[in-house]
Amino acid sequence: MEIHQILPTISPCDAIGNEAFVIRDVLRNLGYRSEIFAQNIHQSITTANHLSEHKKRSSKDNVLIYHFSIGSDVSKYVMAVPDRKILLYHNITPPHFFYNINDNLALILGKGKEELKLLVDKIDIALGDSEYNRIELEEMGYKKTGVLPLIIDLSKYDKYNKEIITKYDDEWTNILFVGRIAPNKKHEDIIKCFYYYKAINPHSRLFLVGGFNGCEVYYEQLQKLIKQLGIKDVYILGMVDFADLISYYMLADVFLCMSEHEGFSVPLIESMHFGIPIIAYNSTAVPYTMRGAGILVNKKCYPEIAEMINLVVTDEKLRERIIAKQNTRLKDFSYERTIDVFKEQLNKVISKW
Repeated sequence: MEIHQILPTISPCDAIGNEAFVIRDVLRNLGYRSEIFAQNIHQSITTANHLSEHKKRSSKDNVLIYHFSIGSDVSKYVMAVPDRKILLYHNITPPHFFYNINDNLALILGKGKEELKLLVDKIDIALGDSEYNRIELEEMGYKKTGVLPLIIDLSKYDKYNKEIITKYDDEWTNILFVGRIAPNKKHEDIIKCFYYYKAINPHSRLFLVGGFNGCEVYYEQLQKLIKQLGIKDVYILGMVDFADLISYYMLADVFLCMSEHEGFSVPLIESMHFGIPIIAYNSTAVPYTMRGAGILVNKKCYPEIAEMINLVVTDEKLRERIIAKQNTRLKDFSYERTIDVFKEQLNKVISKW
């Protein structure tokens, strides 16, 4: 038996791609022949194979793990091959967020929802990387579902950029958000919260880390908003190297998330790992990932959120309580635990034959 993975696109610094490599290594350690196949492969990645190469490995005796997060021709291929199939569902951002921002992407996302429904009878087990995603799969008609949290090896989060630390390690308060510059992430709400917090604490910065490729229109809207509000010390950093990313986590005093659509949100786990108090909007998968940790807000009242940030920064006991609860929740996402969950779910498929 061979167990392979397939996904539309694989690129560096991508949570789904990173997980695919972890799963491949786990499968190889278990003694299986295992490769990663993708339709689009970033030129910097040399250890993945083009989709067309999978035909040579396809067999009814093999297992194919399909990472699903967007519409693509890969779905048609997956439906046609005889392999036993595991779906790993990372959710699909609702298309409406991208109307007038990237209409082509909105079309692809809408197509993805349709493909997900067509796959229902072709999948042996469908796993969401959050309970939120699992519920959506169940509502779509998938009979056998489960949860497999994204597998993250936090032991690798140890290299940082000393120059960035030296530049910003001072008495100022650093607010951070990590996530693609995309309209569902609601960066404009983060900026508005910072506008009010800046009035409370002028010695503060906002770091926004994430690429904006395909959302240039949204990026320009954010720049215009910053100019209209006259806010200083907002840094839209784009995509950064992994060592730089770790540096910004190390500098952060608060992680602020106003996103209105998340399928899991790796940065929440990363923030817990770095001991950063989290304030997040109570939406989609966020409460499932947090499960009582951090601070969830139900209403985007910017002045109140600014006051909340100030409390978290200045009240040491409150800060310690928040971090303690986050540390407890973080244990549920340990590398060892999520690997065990993956093995359990895999055995459910293998044991049928």
